[in-house]
Amino acid sequence: MAEVPATLCAPDEKKSCFACCPPIRPASYEHLQHPNEIKRVLRENTASLRRADKFLSPIRGFSCWGLGYLDGSFKRIGCLLHPSQNDGEDLRYRVDFGDKCARESCVEARVFAHLAPVAKAFWLRLSDGLDSFSYSSRTVNPLFHILGWGDSLLNLVPMAENERDLHKDSILETYCFFRADLSPRANAYLLTALIDSENLELLKSPLFRDQVEELARRVSKQLPLRSHGTSTAPFVHLLPMDCRFLDFLRLSGGIAKATEEEARLLKVFVDQEVAQFRNGFS
Repeated sequence: MAEVPATLCAPDEKKSCFACCPPIRPASYEHLQHPNEIKRVLRENTASLRRADKFLSPIRGFSCWGLGYLDGSFKRIGCLLHPSQNDGEDLRYRVDFGDKCARESCVEARVFAHLAPVAKAFWLRLSDGLDSFSYSSRTVNPLFHILGWGDSLLNLVPMAENERDLHKDSILETYCFFRADLSPRANAYLLTALIDSENLELLKSPLFRDQVEELARRVSKQLPLRSHGTSTAPFVHLLPMDCRFLDFLRLSGGIAKATEEEARLLKVFVDQEVAQFRNGFS
């Protein structure tokens, strides 16, 4: 097997992800709606940067002048100021954006970084045939959706397939659960609690998918009813608990604040519901 790229943002020589570069665009922004304009700007940036000096030039608007083409064939798009493009010298300070350029990464990239090499290669098949524009789009690239389920689960599936040559469409056809209407990040806690290496076949069952969707809807509706909603409580994402469960509280149950004691009581309730559901499928 060929060597697997180290990062989600640079999977191969034909494409790269530039979705959060720079990370100052509106949440609803979709670059696929402006391809010709963006391609023109990228070419201008690439040409002008080669002859630019090293003085500060702050970003203005939603476009960074340091974003351009990384190769002569105009396929890969990325930061022209990155150390990898400048013999190890980091020039990102020139956009006067503080440390954010070097620090910023999306949740999906962090999940991808924790995948085993065989799992990276397996799930990257979902992006076969995409160019940099499509690969960088959350509406087109299925990896953004899949990676929301977390590294624990996504490491199990490729191991079960034992390097079987499943291609882009057949992965989602075989594991039909990943076509569920559920938000992955909001429900990763539930699925991780239900699935292990012994019952991965459930991910191929439409019945299991439909019943997990019902479980998620039912439990998420119960959470606000069991929450006190104290305004002085800490934000739930700051609590010292499983981040997947906290995401379930926030993103599925709509609970933004809770004391640690309250959150632990809610977790007992959710775990009981999950255990009862799992026993029904045993």
